[in-house]
Amino acid sequence: MSSATQGFANRNDDCSSDLADLAGGSDVGKKRSVNQDHFLIGNLKRLMSIEATNVSHDQCDRLCGNTTGQLMVVADGMGGHAGGELASSTAIESGVRYVLDMMHWFLKLSPDHEEEFEDELSDCLQSIQKTILGSSKGELKGLGTTFTMAYIVWPKMYVVHAGDSRCYLHRDGELKQVTTDHTLAQQLVDDGALTPQEAESSRWQHVLWNCVGGGDKTVRPEVTRVLLEPQDVVLLCTDGVTGMVDDDQIAAVLSSGINSQAVVGELIERANAAGGSDNITAVVGQFNADTTSKPLQMSDDEIHFQPALRDTDLEN
Repeated sequence: MSSATQGFANRNDDCSSDLADLAGGSDVGKKRSVNQDHFLIGNLKRLMSIEATNVSHDQCDRLCGNTTGQLMVVADGMGGHAGGELASSTAIESGVRYVLDMMHWFLKLSPDHEEEFEDELSDCLQSIQKTILGSSKGELKGLGTTFTMAYIVWPKMYVVHAGDSRCYLHRDGELKQVTTDHTLAQQLVDDGALTPQEAESSRWQHVLWNCVGGGDKTVRPEVTRVLLEPQDVVLLCTDGVTGMVDDDQIAAVLSSGINSQAVVGELIERANAAGGSDNITAVVGQFNADTTSKPLQMSDDEIHFQPALRDTDLEN
């Protein structure tokens, strides 16, 4: 990886999680001078900051509870005069602040609260949209970004998404794209006007009809719910990966048995070897939950048809 690459792996400390091996990386690629991609990985947990005490706690100034969830986020910015770089970083910062400050803290999600939680994830993207539009002035007018965030409360994953970055799930040797590409080319495929193969070379392949900012006052959040299983691998990536590395290669890397940081490095290396025509960003989570634990049950027919909300059955 080049010096432009940044990575993150779980720290081996009292506040780390045994549930998942999480890692991420971002590289400027071979053709661009500026990296407009950003990513974030975080463990969600109860945290108390100790202000004063005479009780010894290994000289630690904070107490961490068990990890209750994970956040995985990627954003691919667009816009000149550093607009894309600002848009993607602002989107992630704004999204994380919304999760921490505005959303209800769903430590244990019951079926009665799932739709409310999904609505709040949709509201999160709307809040990011307002923040980006507030920054879209002068030389930064029209700045925009994709945004894909996975919020995981084991064993459920909720993905809120706009743009053409992707969330994949790898399970039992099969790679499944969880998100939809919000491009005109994919829309033509959905309408039957193009085949998936034709879309790959279409002039509409990278033209977005939905993103955060980008001069459009409206963003249309896509929210997807997935029931995870032990040994699942989740990948979030920008089109700098998917434009250079096909799904078969991605599946091979995700099933290789190497740790998440090595998976990220391999995906970036393959994308650069294929030309590195765009910034390259990947975030990987390998979930090592106890296979004897009983997952929460979710009804197979619990499908929502609201335009901004999709529920994906990964068994079909």
